[in-house]
Amino acid sequence: MNERLHLDLGRLLADPAAVAQVPPAELPALALRVAALQTAIAARLHSVVSEYQGDDCDCLDVEEVSRRLKCSIDLVRERGEEWGIAKVLARDTRGRPSRVVYPKALLRAYLQAKPEGNGRGKPA
Repeated sequence: MNERLHLDLGRLLADPAAVAQVPPAELPALALRVAALQTAIAARLHSVVSEYQGDDCDCLDVEEVSRRLKCSIDLVRERGEEWGIAKVLARDTRGRPSRVVYPKALLRAYLQAKPEGNGRGKPA
């Protein structure tokens, strides 16, 4: 019966009108399997959306960026703009960054495209 339900589920996904041909005694088990599938899909979708939603606004502090890049805080502050992971929001009267944020989306893009090495032009 379980094998038959598996085959029926595939057929029902392709042709939902075929549910009329499912024996009434098998409907409760089929409904449970469809509900479990729907729950699994919803959980997966939620995790995917949560991972990327708001990345343009969510920012990390310099300590977290440093930890993720496995380099010093000073190096992150010095090279953040150059690496494309920092956004300067304000500068002091001398033109030095005084308010800097590190958006998650920029760090994710940097890490995905980052060549092997430690960011200093030399292999780690």
